[in-house]
Amino acid sequence: MSMKQMQLIVLMGGRATRLAPLSYTLPKGLLPINQKPVIFNMLADYVKQGLEDIVFVVSPGNEQVVRSFVEKSFENLRVRYVVQEKPRGPLHAFQLCEPLIQKPTLLLLGDTYCETDLDYSFDFLGYKTIDDRSHSRWCLIKTDSEERILEIIDKPNYTPETNKVLIGLYNFRDPDLLKRCLKQNYPLHRGELQLSSMIAEYAKQREMRGVPINAWLDTGTLKDYNNTLAKTVSGRNFNHFRLDEFGVLTKRSAGRKLAAEIAWLKEMQKTDLCFLTPRVLESGEENGEYFYRIEYLSADTLAEYFNYYDISEENWAYIFEKLLKTASLMWEKKAPAGSPDIAGLCDCMYRQKTLERIAGWNRKDILEKESIVANGHRLLGFYPVFERLKDKIARLCETAEKFYSVIHGDLCFANTIYFPQTNTFKFLDPRGNFGTDMLYGDNRYDVAKLRHNYHGLYDYITQDMFRLDERGPDNFEYSFFTGKMINPQLFDAMAARYGFDVDEIELIEGLLFISMITLHNDDPAAQIMYYITGLKCLNHQLADEAE
Repeated sequence: MSMKQMQLIVLMGGRATRLAPLSYTLPKGLLPINQKPVIFNMLADYVKQGLEDIVFVVSPGNEQVVRSFVEKSFENLRVRYVVQEKPRGPLHAFQLCEPLIQKPTLLLLGDTYCETDLDYSFDFLGYKTIDDRSHSRWCLIKTDSEERILEIIDKPNYTPETNKVLIGLYNFRDPDLLKRCLKQNYPLHRGELQLSSMIAEYAKQREMRGVPINAWLDTGTLKDYNNTLAKTVSGRNFNHFRLDEFGVLTKRSAGRKLAAEIAWLKEMQKTDLCFLTPRVLESGEENGEYFYRIEYLSADTLAEYFNYYDISEENWAYIFEKLLKTASLMWEKKAPAGSPDIAGLCDCMYRQKTLERIAGWNRKDILEKESIVANGHRLLGFYPVFERLKDKIARLCETAEKFYSVIHGDLCFANTIYFPQTNTFKFLDPRGNFGTDMLYGDNRYDVAKLRHNYHGLYDYITQDMFRLDERGPDNFEYSFFTGKMINPQLFDAMAARYGFDVDEIELIEGLLFISMITLHNDDPAAQIMYYITGLKCLNHQLADEAE
């Protein structure tokens, strides 16, 4: 059955005392895992599968923040909210939704983070097999050889003959039966109404099965959340990360790129700009890999604020102005005499690298088209538009001396930790190379990296916050989950006040999107979105020339 024919109910009420003190500031479903709120990972998958009907059960204390998250992150959904005034348990929260149930219903606990590519055509309870003796923490199920539910055992004070624990994902195919079961009176257990009582009643009248959920992460307690966070720190597919129990993050890579990153960080530590980056504790090479250990900063990135938080234009203007002011501390430090020729380095970065990388894209059926159509607009293809812009790219290189300074090289929102209490930043994961390994480069490259976030919506693409319909190699329709975005002209105007020509920045931005395509070969849909976005920037440059 299509998700379009189903509804999702998400339980995000309750006090989440087991996650305190984290849950004092955010409901547990909005706590971040790998730079995304826990619940977003689930919702995004279901929305892509066609889900349109969602009910959130919230508490009086978190209703506004949940509404703000949903309205910022998703549009064109039927979303309703039910307020659980008193925390009387998960079953009580579900019972409050009974009048809204009209379709086969998927019930999701707000802190559940698991795979979603499942068969929803039958009634099931998602479970994970545990290998310890923590049975008293869980609701467990006993099943037969065909996974039919035989018994539900809720947080036993003994060790039962099963180790299948429910993980907070329940599929009910019969809405009428579900409504009848929800209307019944059930006894309190541990002072609350428990879902297990109602599920047992439903399972008496309709066959339910257990479904093993392999990719499940536990975020139920502070300890579980910390362990999950440590396991899910990640980055590009050629890097490896490990967060230890003392807050030290180790980054490893067999690639030469990490050596340049290490050198940049070491040099920055020697300057009066060392406060802009986390402290590097150790670095080196072992077993054919480069590595460094750095303090882990447990704070949100600008990408998270931009993607998931409803922040006013006034506050974004305040944040971005301070960001440019902070980055300018680097850009004011000009390259010393005798530094490599910046014009040649720009030619390497803007022309040669772009051509070399795009030649490796396996979608020649798209790349070799004279033009493509995206959302009804015809865009000249890469090779024709690149040829027409070659003189403009050459001028970009010729004028680079003015912008030759210390740069970060990968100054995107995801690499910028933001501290709203002080309106300050720390910069992560520098490039360390601009044609050659060094601190210096064309600082317009840094500004283009920022623009590819707020204008090109790079993080919306990398975080899979879009739908793409490939109607053919030259015809695409796409949309983002939300249109509630800050007008990029707000940021462009500020960049101009700092002395940057936004046309030049857009040209670099377009080349950036094209050159990054082959770095994301694990996500073919994102590659197409990068191509479309890059072409939009480059075609806009042609339009500007025509004017």
